[in-house]
Amino acid sequence: MSARSARTTVVVAVAVMVMATACNGQRDDPNSPYRVGDHYTVLQRYVTDGVHWQLDAFIDADQDDSFCMSLDDSRGPDHSETLPWANGACGFDGSDSGGYYGGGQAPGRNAFASYGPVPDAAVGVRVSTEQVVPTHPLPKGHGLPDGRYWVVYQPASWPGKGARSVDPQPLDASGRKVAFTTF
Repeated sequence: MSARSARTTVVVAVAVMVMATACNGQRDDPNSPYRVGDHYTVLQRYVTDGVHWQLDAFIDADQDDSFCMSLDDSRGPDHSETLPWANGACGFDGSDSGGYYGGGQAPGRNAFASYGPVPDAAVGVRVSTEQVVPTHPLPKGHGLPDGRYWVVYQPASWPGKGARSVDPQPLDASGRKVAFTTF
């Protein structure tokens, strides 16, 4: 092997390793609030009032392999422990009050977010008398359960004039209620 091809092989190998780590979101900070070696998947990224943040999902090996979701710093959950708005939940159950995580503080002045997993049949979630937010499929190939998720950002002005918030209710494509399920 020539010196030039050896250099090319090393550069390609390093680039692939860096890309794989970035895509998998591997946590390797020993001071992380999450178990070392766990992986998280970025579900959505946001910018609010100049603050970059994201919604993540992961399986927590320290919590009996519970499915978890969290609002985090854009660098991931291991960089969020000192943020006043970072929050999360694990072990979503099938009850109306345990089927989602609601009222978590979010970046922005007096802002909150509600989010959680829903079954595949749920294409939207009613969050106020005037608003149904869409659901998104949980990504395949990341060790996450089958299903969908939803998220709504609630600034201080939410839900808007004439509207009122309601307990989140998953809905199917026909607008019929879908029950929360255990995740």
